Amino acid sequence: MAVPIVAIIMVFGGIVTVFWIVFSTVRRLKVARMQSEVHKHLIEKVSSSQELLTFLDSESGKQLVASIGIEQPSRHPQSRILTSVQIGVILVCVSIAFLLIGANVADVAEGFKITGALGLALGIGFLISAGLSYRLSKKFGLLDSERSMGKLAA
Repeated sequence: MAVPIVAIIMVFGGIVTVFWIVFSTVRRLKVARMQSEVHKHLIEKVSSSQELLTFLDSESGKQLVASIGIEQPSRHPQSRILTSVQIGVILVCVSIAFLLIGANVADVAEGFKITGALGLALGIGFLISAGLSYRLSKKFGLLDSERSMGKLAA
């Protein structure tokens, strides 16, 4: 009885993951095309190289150059640590719910207990990873905003 429940959960999770990957990729491609069109039209408006250099030295030009990167991964360790904590907490909560269902429903107890134990291990792993990342980032001085900005600029 446990195998079909675990299989259904895994298939549903796989389908959701595939749809999320496809839709996020399509969104990124549309954003990239739109940005390239905007940049192309802005560069076409410039008539000489001197005018282009003047524009690039201005605040608007610096923003244009900075926006050329589509979606760069976050370089701030705080956001990566927070993401690990969020995933860990969600996995732990869902896993505890699975374990409670497995303890109270005899027909499907084994499947829910196995899924709950695996999810709990993953959630605790994410929380440990976030804690280690925090300690290492603090040790390396990456959490100090002034110093980390200087390191990123260098």
